Amino acid sequence: MRQSREARGLSLRQLALQTRISTAVLEALERGWRDRLPEAAYLRTMLPLIEAELGLASGSLRPALPADPGGAPNRRTQRRFTPGSIDVFSSWQGTVLYGVLTLGLIYALNLEQQRLAAAGRLALRPVPPLPASEQNRPQQAGTSLLKAYPELRPLELAARGQGLRQLGREPAAAPFRPGLLELRLTQTSRVILRSEDGFSTNLEAVQGQLRLPLASPFRLDINPPPAPGGQVLWDGQALAPISGKPGQFAVPVPVPAPPRPAAAASRP
Repeated sequence: MRQSREARGLSLRQLALQTRISTAVLEALERGWRDRLPEAAYLRTMLPLIEAELGLASGSLRPALPADPGGAPNRRTQRRFTPGSIDVFSSWQGTVLYGVLTLGLIYALNLEQQRLAAAGRLALRPVPPLPASEQNRPQQAGTSLLKAYPELRPLELAARGQGLRQLGREPAAAPFRPGLLELRLTQTSRVILRSEDGFSTNLEAVQGQLRLPLASPFRLDINPPPAPGGQVLWDGQALAPISGKPGQFAVPVPVPAPPRPAAAASRP
């Protein structure tokens, strides 16, 4: 077979493409590797194709077929039975083994479901749907859950003033008023802002014009103090430094303005 192939100038790959037989089978035929050949039923259909492609006489490759044992004892009956020798889908032993494994898995799954049901994590029976009348009924705001836990509606509790009653005092007027702080510094300065709550903000190397929306009251420290030409404005009004401290400014809590007369309030 190899001599005929080489005489025609064919490689194993070319012969495999022409005969539709894998290269591994062709190589096993040429080298006599019987343990790598396919079953005899498949090999009988391959040999005529190879003979026709290489121009060999019909039946010249028949010796490659496995010999018929004839009257020899059946080796399959004498072979030792092991789990690895079972053909799962082509023998009765494999069918029995597959059935036993399937039943074992079903039994284990049943035990696991019973354990989950005993722990309250699984329902053994399907949950029935609500009646049509219950499904079409609009959801009521005062459900049993909200009755048992009224704190789930914090906005309603706040509207009734429950938090104020717990604090024991009425709401005070807001001590903070928003405004605009404007700094115009002609020299590089360090700006420190301090609120009455103890929060502070440090701005290093500030120069030029700076606008900050803030809420009064607060204290402002500028180091060094603003040079001539510099300004500190609050809502467009110039701020005067604290007496004896040229670099410190304070914005007090604004005094609420008295109510305007009705006539003035009606004007746009």
